[in-house]
Amino acid sequence: MRIGIGSCHGTFGELVQGMIDERPFLITLPISHLKSEAVFIPSLTATEITVVDSKGKALKAGKLLTQQFDLPIGGSLEIRSNIPSGKGMASSSADIVAAIRAIADSYSLPITKEMISAIAVQIEPTDGVMYDEVVAYDYIHGELIEGFGTHPSFHLVGIYFGGEVDTVQFNQLEKKYKRQDHAIFIQAYELIREGFRRRDFSLISKAITLSARVNQKILPKPFFYEFEKLAQDYQGGIVVAHSGTVMGILLDGNLPNQNEVISQISSRISNIVKKTKIGVFKFV
Repeated sequence: MRIGIGSCHGTFGELVQGMIDERPFLITLPISHLKSEAVFIPSLTATEITVVDSKGKALKAGKLLTQQFDLPIGGSLEIRSNIPSGKGMASSSADIVAAIRAIADSYSLPITKEMISAIAVQIEPTDGVMYDEVVAYDYIHGELIEGFGTHPSFHLVGIYFGGEVDTVQFNQLEKKYKRQDHAIFIQAYELIREGFRRRDFSLISKAITLSARVNQKILPKPFFYEFEKLAQDYQGGIVVAHSGTVMGILLDGNLPNQNEVISQISSRISNIVKKTKIGVFKFV
């Protein structure tokens, strides 16, 4: 055994989230700049795993992993993350995956993404962050549906109004989708599939906006329609955390005058919200 290291990226909400044929799904939006990093220091004398900073979900994941391999091991687990919690950016899912990877690295355990999913979903609905590329993922049952590969180049102007959402509690609520909503989910899914196949940002942009509109009836975001119009002015789309508090404007990474466009959008966001306290951040 040795000191184990593991990491996992976060997300910015989801490209699409909903239900098709009674199966819940989300399509991930991985953000490499957001990361949870775990270090596991094994102990020859300890029989329990302890964790720094009260990362209870990560601790539970570590215990489930050791039980699965029937290893009576102990040690210290430390997690460092720059992912804000409770915002819909996969902070706890990233902690769980990073912790599993660190302990597995320490003991050279032969884990797979499917095994990580099976453990993570026992703790909470999980965001599919064990997959590095964009995937369609059943976040309730922890199952991969389909992979789409890497996202075409994009810029993201994120907006945060404050507050948090408890993912576990939120996913226990019944989502009263209408028949037309289910049709939109199918349309958005197919647009994502075709958009990735053709590397066509406009199709992806349309898909995420369709999904965000449905979610606006479930978990409303302030100034949603003003931001949707702003995104359309720059041939972009609206992306939201379907079970969180962030929303953003997703832009084609190949737009000309990118810095000028992002500066214009940030200025217009300030004009829309006026004195409302928000956070604005950018990802490339």
